[in-house]
Amino acid sequence: MNFIRRYAFLPSLRGRLIVILIIAAVIPSLLTGYISYRWIYIVQTQKIERDWVAKAARDRDELDRKLEELAKVSQLLDVEGGIGREVVQFIGSSDSFERSVLYRNIAQSMANVNFSNPNVGTMFFYAPDLEDPLLFPNTSAKLAFDPQALPVFYTQKLFSYFGPYPSLDPGDRKYPVFSLLRKLPYGKGHFLYAYIETKITGLEDMFTPGDSPADYPNSPVFHVLTDPNGKVVYSTIKSDVPNKAREANFETGYKTFRAEGRHGWTVVQLIPTASYNSELNRWLREFGLFASLSLLLGIFLAWLIWRMVYRPIRIINKEITHFSYNQSPTKVSATGLAEFNRILTNFQQMSRRIAELITDVEEKEKRRGQLEVEKLLVQINPHFLHNTLNTIQWLARMQGQTNISKLVSVFTRVLHYNLGKKNMMVTVREEVEAIRDYIELQGYRYDHVFNVGVRADPALLELPIPRFILQPIVENALYHGFDADEGGEIDVVVSEENGRLLLRVQDNGQGIPEEKLAELLESREPLHKSGLGIGLRYVREMLGVYYGSSAELKMESKPGIGTTISIRLPFDKTGGLGIDSGIDRG
Repeated sequence: MNFIRRYAFLPSLRGRLIVILIIAAVIPSLLTGYISYRWIYIVQTQKIERDWVAKAARDRDELDRKLEELAKVSQLLDVEGGIGREVVQFIGSSDSFERSVLYRNIAQSMANVNFSNPNVGTMFFYAPDLEDPLLFPNTSAKLAFDPQALPVFYTQKLFSYFGPYPSLDPGDRKYPVFSLLRKLPYGKGHFLYAYIETKITGLEDMFTPGDSPADYPNSPVFHVLTDPNGKVVYSTIKSDVPNKAREANFETGYKTFRAEGRHGWTVVQLIPTASYNSELNRWLREFGLFASLSLLLGIFLAWLIWRMVYRPIRIINKEITHFSYNQSPTKVSATGLAEFNRILTNFQQMSRRIAELITDVEEKEKRRGQLEVEKLLVQINPHFLHNTLNTIQWLARMQGQTNISKLVSVFTRVLHYNLGKKNMMVTVREEVEAIRDYIELQGYRYDHVFNVGVRADPALLELPIPRFILQPIVENALYHGFDADEGGEIDVVVSEENGRLLLRVQDNGQGIPEEKLAELLESREPLHKSGLGIGLRYVREMLGVYYGSSAELKMESKPGIGTTISIRLPFDKTGGLGIDSGIDRG
């Protein structure tokens, strides 16, 4: 870093951009050249080799599967439980009727085997001791069969595998076949043989004489098949050299890929070295041309970037300078480049968002102050009022007016709770006790013509909630839910519901018309006009200040049935947002 600072003698952005962009154009070309070289000679070479090895393995597996299929089909021709048992009976029977029935059954069984194994070609039984040794062939063509003339592929106990060679069926010799001759001993010293051919479906490229295009049309591919002893049994190389000599020259002039079969035989794929390397040489030539063009293009782009960068930078600097002393939104200038346009657009959106957040904070602070002012407006001098009520209470006692004395005592507690200088956060227990005092006070007024039940879960009594959450709702139920001369039921419940604190006030009064529900919740009526209760608007505002969107106030009502008001609050032992809104806070 010090070296760069010491020799960064160009003081202007223009000069430095020219040097940096030229370097940025040259270095990527050099790195691209090196990476391309590595990719061509290592990654690509390994990929090509893996592809050829995989193709040789696929050919090996397919041929292995076909040879295994021959062994499985031969099980159906065995003399022990297979078709061969009926063939033995056919050979040993002298009854013409029995031979006729056996012949028909064997022919049908052979047809079924051929139908269920479509890759099977010519198939028959061979009994060398008979005058006509070929029994039950699945073709009508005249077959010339000599086991000694077949090219042995490999042997395994009683199984002899032959191939590849032309099929015994003259009409099916487009591609060579593999075959199995299985020895089936029966009786004492007698032998029967099952001969089965398999087609090379799926291996046509491997057995196409001459150049085989395979998956790479520009590279001729030759195939060689060797037996377990290493002798070449088949080759697509056009040459008059004997097989043994060709086998010895596999590594000369060819890129070789081998895959060994389950029983020792080998599939070999050979690609002429010149054809194999021509692909890499072509990549080198193309890379040289590409690297030269990339270098020229990089220098041109460096010059173009230098030309384009000044105007957007000036515009961006102008917008930032304007925002530093004036946060009012301005029209975004066009730079001519989409990337810089997006930066300017995002910058303007960010500035608008910042202004909105500042306004939102100011509104919340103003709203919180209004709540405190409105609370102060409904308060009177508590000491004077309490002293006066105590005087009334003692006079009532002295004159034997116990009801008036009790009424004044309850009223004093209600006023003490409503007008006291406590914090705005109280416990559920305090709120419930205040509700019970308020209900008792209203009972004297209405001569107990209504019944109010208060039920609170004991486990929730110490949770903090804002003051005056329940009293305005109960007050609305008393004043607006019932006629003066009729009784009613009000149910106040404090419980837990789905992990939230539920405060519910339900009455069976006259209900509220649907069109009035929204009006009650959105009413902007001043708080002091709502009577002794602070009103639904005060409740809604308190929930908004202390809980935000996590609190829910819901009203449900049907005329003639009643009204239910539910408040759902999150469990928060710190009291909503943790705001100390006591009116006497310093």
